Amino acid sequence: MSKQSFTAAQREAICVAHANKCAYTRETLDISNFHIDHIVPETLNEKPDLRAETLTKLGLPKDFDLFGWENLLPCRPGANLQKSATVFEAAQIHFFLGVAASKKPNVIENLEKIERRKNRGRAVILLQQCLERGELSAEEVAQILEDYTGAPEAIFELLEGMKFTDSEEVTVVSKAELDTLRDRPVRLGENHDIDGLTLRNEANEQCFVRTCREYDQALSKDFFAQTTFDIKMSSWFEHQCGLLRALQAADTPSESFIENPRVSIIDLSLMPFSLFPEMGDEDIAIDPSTSYQDKVDDGSLVIKRVSQNLLSVESVSMGQQLIEVVRADLNGDGIEDILLFEYCYAKEGTFGFGGVKTITRLNPSGMFELMPPSKSSEC
Repeated sequence: MSKQSFTAAQREAICVAHANKCAYTRETLDISNFHIDHIVPETLNEKPDLRAETLTKLGLPKDFDLFGWENLLPCRPGANLQKSATVFEAAQIHFFLGVAASKKPNVIENLEKIERRKNRGRAVILLQQCLERGELSAEEVAQILEDYTGAPEAIFELLEGMKFTDSEEVTVVSKAELDTLRDRPVRLGENHDIDGLTLRNEANEQCFVRTCREYDQALSKDFFAQTTFDIKMSSWFEHQCGLLRALQAADTPSESFIENPRVSIIDLSLMPFSLFPEMGDEDIAIDPSTSYQDKVDDGSLVIKRVSQNLLSVESVSMGQQLIEVVRADLNGDGIEDILLFEYCYAKEGTFGFGGVKTITRLNPSGMFELMPPSKSSEC
């Protein structure tokens, strides 16, 4: 019996690529009950000497992939069991390897189609939920589906909406909209009377910015927020601009260690204390296994507020608020990550600053880890 396992998508992809026919008997396959056969037996992988000898006799390269699509064929159960771990004659081997190799591009193409189909299904569910909550009209849902039929993975739901002065809160974002959103005036919290932010450079020249594009361009020219008030206000730009940059590179994850079971920033035992802002100038080494929960238990941290996607904690001298904004593969490794808005503040005085952080979880038993920040996105 084969030790290699296959997903439902992989089984469908190879079956369709071979026209739903058994590669050996040409009988029609039952999609729910067919086998995937290794032409050159996979058991050879456990016997290096015999594997090398067999590949040499067959004239195959030493790095021939016994588990690749070029060595796999769909067949009815009986045909697979009759073959078992025996090897065909060389002529038969090469014939069936040729069949498998010719269908490999079709299998890969089918897998891509199946993934797009799955992504569209996720997008439809997401948009249906937005419709039910009254966040989108039926016409808007229909238009989004029409515009992004070929790329539903480019649609993201934000747990924390984007706020602009010229429109309502944006909670569903498509990649096609990102460039336009960069030119929308950023709303600076609840400060309706403040229409933008003045940045300065070392020559004390001023640059007034209202949009993410203007803010990023100003930073690239060495302008910065100078006063305590301006630093606080710049947090809103850091949040919005950091989110737009992250979404530009975001993709649908192929694997997740945060979804089932669902975990988040409010699972304090998974949050490494190294995420908390440093207190003072002294560089104190922090045990990477120490969590927010450990610090709450020993009294070093106090929870000030918790909600579905928000965590606010304070130490003796510092405070931190984290808001979960979006979940996606944010760095291209296929694993689901979480983007956070962060705001840090001194408990004594008026100093405060903000930015974005991205955390990930690389295995089902590990803690969250901080991903390297992109430019201008670190607190």
